[in-house]
Amino acid sequence: MAVRIRLKRTGRRNRPFYRICVFDGRTRRDGAPIEELGSYDPRGATFADKVQLKKVRAHHWLGVGALPTETVASILRKAGVRKDGPVPVEDEPQAAETAAAPAEAAPAEAASTDD
Repeated sequence: MAVRIRLKRTGRRNRPFYRICVFDGRTRRDGAPIEELGSYDPRGATFADKVQLKKVRAHHWLGVGALPTETVASILRKAGVRKDGPVPVEDEPQAAETAAAPAEAAPAEAASTDD
C-alpha cells in the first residue's frame, strides 16, 4: 500500500481551505483519510496563519515511508519537518511548562550536592 501525504479540499467556491491528510495512494482527493495532520489556508496573511500542523505525527509518517506531494513537501519544509532530521517538539503550553520545570530543579540539586 502506497501511503501519500496530500491536501484534501474542504473550502467553498472561491475560498479554498485544505486539510493536510495521510491517504492510501488509491483514495480519491476528498475521500476518507487515514489521519489528518493539520490544515492549510492559502488566504492567511502569515505562515502561522496559513498552516496548523501536528509536526510529530508528520515526522512519524515521513519516517515510515509516506510520500508527500510537491505542495505538502513545500509546506513541511517551511514548517521545519524533515524526514532525516530530529523529531520536532510540539508547540503546546503543557510541553513548555513541563520542560521548564526540570531545568529549574536541576541547578537546585547540583547546589545541594556540593555540601
